[in-house]
Amino acid sequence: MKFIRNHYLLNKYITGVSISYVAWYSLNALYLFIRHDALSQYSELLNYESIHYELNFALFANGFISIFLSIFSWNFYYFLDRRGRMGTTKRIIIAILLVSIVTPSFLFLTRMAGTMVFPDGIPYFNNFTEGGFLVYIFYVLMSTVLINSLFQLKDILGPELFSTVIQGNYYVPKEEERIFMFLDLNNSTTIAECLGHLNYSHFISDCYTTMTDAIDQNKASVYQYVGDEIVLTWPIKKGIKKNRCIQILFDIQNSFEERREYFTKQFGSFPEFKAGVHSGKVAATQIGVIKREMAYHGDVVNSTARLQEMCKELGVNYLISKDLADQLDYQFIELGEVQPRGKYQKIKVFGLENPSVYEPVLQKMV
Repeated sequence: MKFIRNHYLLNKYITGVSISYVAWYSLNALYLFIRHDALSQYSELLNYESIHYELNFALFANGFISIFLSIFSWNFYYFLDRRGRMGTTKRIIIAILLVSIVTPSFLFLTRMAGTMVFPDGIPYFNNFTEGGFLVYIFYVLMSTVLINSLFQLKDILGPELFSTVIQGNYYVPKEEERIFMFLDLNNSTTIAECLGHLNYSHFISDCYTTMTDAIDQNKASVYQYVGDEIVLTWPIKKGIKKNRCIQILFDIQNSFEERREYFTKQFGSFPEFKAGVHSGKVAATQIGVIKREMAYHGDVVNSTARLQEMCKELGVNYLISKDLADQLDYQFIELGEVQPRGKYQKIKVFGLENPSVYEPVLQKMV
């Protein structure tokens, strides 16, 4: 599949179909129970045992029906997501047309398959009156909108923030110990002037896409995109495990090396980054009314941004604070104490590479 550009998107596709399957089975089961309850009101006129048996069979058949609907639902989400430039009206028209075409086709196939056990097709799904058929089309449309809206919300918020919103966390500020990384594109102004704003936007988008696998594999959360800068964060335990907060830098570097030819041919420029990494206690909370987002407040965030700014001054690509370096098992290059802009206290910093040749130093401490 051409749209599977990296492992993260492949995992996302598989996960999306799986979650869609569970959602569709649950929604269809709800529909079946509602119809069963309605039919049971006429138990004096109908054979209740037959109704009960048909419900059991319909729930079993729902397992296969939901496979079809989950694949359709996820690819439908992907289709609309790739066409974000379309106007709202066009997107709604496409959605209605697709559901109107797919639902009758689906019902026809289930009727054909169901005749092997039931002459009239699978119970509940095929014995529609004209009004019931329209109701089910509307039900499928609304269910598709609901499922896809949740997927869209997850993409906008990110996995970590999405889970906190669902769980109702961080409405009251909480103190946490976290790792922050400010990762910034080198020579971004020059690149933007050479490419123009449209090509530069495409360039930045491709950069973020190239980083995706490294970010996912090292369990980082994207806190913010700020122009050509991306801010990553980890809970302290998750970030220091397997040295993820450092390993991610080399994984990102390797990902770009694999696409060096693409960036050189497409944009005439190969992206390089500088990063500041620091850890400490922050206040974590949800802020905003019209637009809600996660926010981290504390000196750690500001200090990390200042470390990233000092990379060029010190002639290195990556700077890490002593507070974090002491918790990791890498051999770093000591660069002394620095006084970041706007800070009263100096910070002892380390480099992750040889400043002259920019090669990672990966020896573990003994």
